[in-house]
Amino acid sequence: MHKKTTFPAIIISMFIIISFGVISLSHVLSNKPLLFLNYKTYGLDYNDFFKASKRIIDGQSPYDFPSNRYVTTPIPAIANIVFVPMGFYKARILFYFLIPLSLIAGYQLITSMFDFAGEDKKIILTAGIVALLFGYPFYFLVQRENIDGWVFLFLSLGLYWLYKPKKELFSSFFFSLAIVFKIYPALIILPILLNKKWRLLFWIGLWLALWGAITLLWFSDFRTALSMRSQSFFRFDENGSLIATIDLFTILIASLGIPVPATTIIKYSPTAAFLIYVLLISSVFFADYKTSKTTNFEITSYLLYLPFMIVFPKVIYHYSLIICLLLIPALSHLWKTSETRPQKGLIFIITIGVALTQWQTVATYKLTDNIVSHIIPGFGLLMVLIGIAIYKIYELSLAQDKITAEVSAIPS
Repeated sequence: MHKKTTFPAIIISMFIIISFGVISLSHVLSNKPLLFLNYKTYGLDYNDFFKASKRIIDGQSPYDFPSNRYVTTPIPAIANIVFVPMGFYKARILFYFLIPLSLIAGYQLITSMFDFAGEDKKIILTAGIVALLFGYPFYFLVQRENIDGWVFLFLSLGLYWLYKPKKELFSSFFFSLAIVFKIYPALIILPILLNKKWRLLFWIGLWLALWGAITLLWFSDFRTALSMRSQSFFRFDENGSLIATIDLFTILIASLGIPVPATTIIKYSPTAAFLIYVLLISSVFFADYKTSKTTNFEITSYLLYLPFMIVFPKVIYHYSLIICLLLIPALSHLWKTSETRPQKGLIFIITIGVALTQWQTVATYKLTDNIVSHIIPGFGLLMVLIGIAIYKIYELSLAQDKITAEVSAIPS
């Protein structure tokens, strides 16, 4: 296979550009209007954060029952209070422009952590920007103006400071912010545990305790809001969760005339999704646990946990898949350092999966009028998860073979 370091970055950016062009041309040929989004009120999600901030200023709970649209911790609403005096429309415009800035800054930070040659680094940075400009999750995110861009940046900052000597205070601060902004980044604790970063874990715990103390008054409301949302809310469109992917795949199979117990599969898809997830992440954790005994825990190992953060609950809006773009520099690094064809083959599978997570889903749906088109980003995410799990197990087998060969080479 191609040996160029930037191969995964080039494949992802070219795949996204070409698919964008094909979808656009198909709309022209079909004489259908080209729509990349389900058009709703711009800043719909930011409006919820803004209202939550105003309720806090008024001495009320940020959670508005029974509408229950604000479902994260109170910390983002508290942070947004500084924008309230500007008024909603000015604050929304400012927030709109901060989203791409936060994404580009985070991506640049992660790319800077690798020792890419100057030209390679430029290509990888360009590939990330291209993926943003032509990818559906970015369009969706700036339309809804949710806080996933900030989570993207906080995780990047946490990882950046993680590899700076004695900077646990900074790294833990940003990791804790990512966790209290969106909850799902809490999975970053797994690789930190494996790497035995005890001081970092202590500081993360301390920061979380501080955020918890600040918002303790509303903890019960937060728990209620989160429970209500996760248990009752579900949709097939705009949803990249593993549960939705299984359901849509079942519908696709049934629509092809293949006899499957669709009703039963959909009924038990949450259980199936959970078992698949446990199998995959356990494989990654086990492989990392074994290899961490003999090799250093690199930044790529942390980054490969990111896609596992956005699998549950029932609804994972496609804009959350923007986090997969942080894999581009990691995959480029792994491509450069991989030694075998199976390694490169698995990296290629993950690369295609990342590209699929950015697919222009709504435009495809408007073209085909088929709800199953919404499976593409979720299917891409599943490809990434499976590819990472198999890659990690294969990497472990290579490490064990190397140790065995070294032992055998020692004269008796």
